[in-house]
Amino acid sequence: MGRDNSISYFKIFFLFSFFSHLIILYWIPNVMVYYGGMNRFLGIFGLIVLSAYISLFYGLSGLVIKKAVRSDISALFIIPSAWIFKDLILEKLFGGFPWEFAGYSQYKNTYFIQITELGGIHLISFIIIFLNIALYLFLKNRDKKYIISFILILFSTYTSGFFLYKSDLSLENRLLRTRAGIIQPNTGQNFSNHKKWKRASLKGLFEESIKLKNKGADFVIWPEYSIGLAPLQNKYIFNKFSNFALENIPLFAGFTDYKNSDEMYNSIMLFKKNGFEKYDKVRLVPFGEYIPFKDLFFFIEKITDEISDFTPGAEIHNLTLSGKKISTPICYEIIYPEIVRDFISLGGEAIILISNDSWYGTTAAPYHLLSMSVFRSIENRRYILRATSNGISAVIDPRGKIVKSVPLNTEQSFAADFSFRENLTFFTRIGYLFPYAMAILTFVFLMLSFRRKD
Repeated sequence: MGRDNSISYFKIFFLFSFFSHLIILYWIPNVMVYYGGMNRFLGIFGLIVLSAYISLFYGLSGLVIKKAVRSDISALFIIPSAWIFKDLILEKLFGGFPWEFAGYSQYKNTYFIQITELGGIHLISFIIIFLNIALYLFLKNRDKKYIISFILILFSTYTSGFFLYKSDLSLENRLLRTRAGIIQPNTGQNFSNHKKWKRASLKGLFEESIKLKNKGADFVIWPEYSIGLAPLQNKYIFNKFSNFALENIPLFAGFTDYKNSDEMYNSIMLFKKNGFEKYDKVRLVPFGEYIPFKDLFFFIEKITDEISDFTPGAEIHNLTLSGKKISTPICYEIIYPEIVRDFISLGGEAIILISNDSWYGTTAAPYHLLSMSVFRSIENRRYILRATSNGISAVIDPRGKIVKSVPLNTEQSFAADFSFRENLTFFTRIGYLFPYAMAILTFVFLMLSFRRKD
């Protein structure tokens, strides 16, 4: 009977996650079909396999939750802990896929999410689940202690968030302002590689950059994959960018760097008056920038030749402009809290995020990425300057407010003011203590449960 009950818990949580992720990740077949060169059947099959893989961990968390519901008090604390433990596993295992955790749903709930600077996105997810369980237990038992817990946690979260918001705003008002220029060229995966088109596009991007300089921009940001060039492999193109930066304005832009026949990097390059720097993307997109477990997925390369085989960068490091350290995660890296934290702990004073969101088409995915970026800004209290190929380019302030954004599939450039920051949050200093603490709490609970059973 107990075993059957455990299986039912596993099934409930597995099926809940499976159908939820079919909806959340509905855009994946579109990516695989239109940009991965696969047929539609394989694209849908890929979505099903990914949803099932993610749901396996939801099902396993259901087994822990089955033990926790034996006691209302353990349910109140262990269910959120087990949920965070599951999120941590999804973030770390096989490169991770931490897409749209529960806490991300609150990205517009400004005061509620300010405590993100203490425990990261996982703390927000914990509180959401805690509040829901407390409310459920009150409705179930009519016991006042649960509604009191609900009110106290909700009130404390909003009150703390209000004071954290005001404190950070007070700091912001004392800092010097810098102006950045951001260009969204509205280019997609299928842009032309014809030399005439490239020359015209490059000319247009340079002209737009000069316009932004005339609006007071101190540097300009082009997105990832705005134009198909490899400056480090073409001396003429490299000199063209270097001379532009020398004569006009420093430039951040995303390009491919081919080291040799075996090494290809997705890079953000900084051209400035006194030199050149670049950062190579460390965390690559599986089945987009590389094929994981090639021996297992040997058939992928036979089905499509569209998947690039990039080499991961050697290490995370900041780029330097006018004595300021600038963190430059590329696209997919922004969904990993620990990667961005590593940038900032190395001295990053602002975040420049370049991305090519044309992969996703007109779907919810670009909005998901934007919502997740909001939490990276609060976790580390840094401005995020986001330049994308076709949207959504944006500026996010250190309190998670999207102060400027450009719609999808729109060609537009703009200048935006921001400030460099040196202060470090608790999250940045201490790191990922909270989710690991929840993992330990869950593990201890399970050990005690098995011991009591014995």
